[in-house]
Amino acid sequence: MIKKQTTQIASMLFNNEHYNLLLCTTPNNNILLVSYLALNTLTNYQQLNQFMQTHNYQGLVIFDIPKNADATSLKEWPNLKGLFYQDTCEELFSRGLETITQGELWFPRTISDIWMRKMLDTEQKSALQTSNLTDKEVKVLRLLFSGLHSSAIADSLFISEATVRVHLHKIYKKIAVKNKQQAIRWCQDNLKT
Repeated sequence: MIKKQTTQIASMLFNNEHYNLLLCTTPNNNILLVSYLALNTLTNYQQLNQFMQTHNYQGLVIFDIPKNADATSLKEWPNLKGLFYQDTCEELFSRGLETITQGELWFPRTISDIWMRKMLDTEQKSALQTSNLTDKEVKVLRLLFSGLHSSAIADSLFISEATVRVHLHKIYKKIAVKNKQQAIRWCQDNLKT
């Protein structure tokens, strides 16, 4: 039954040439579908969140997203369950909507990739900030992680080997490791290559 109803919604959105639908709901009224064009007028996340709570919407789906749109800001919308590009075919839209109504998420791979890269960058910066590493220490650590020895790190940064050893000693204390191998393991867990 749900599959038939989601197919009807997809058909309604794709086959209605007389008007451009900006908002609609799934048949069981638990998912709010909002056109990307409507986001220009819906600029307040809290108001939309309150509207969704008042009407018992469990999730939000944004559709008709242009391929060149900035997808990074879309993840800020409350209870976002899925996104669909403008060129999404009716069959894929219907399948995605059905998946969402069953409690899963539906995001294009390109958008998921952008969000994941941003999240990993944020985690990496957070790990480095939490460790209180200076910019110079981060450079030394990255060079160490790339496989360079102390003499090559010194040459690369135009400092002495003794200075490199001092930096490494401070780095090891800050990231709570005891040796080069543990530092490299820490880098594998906390730094992107």
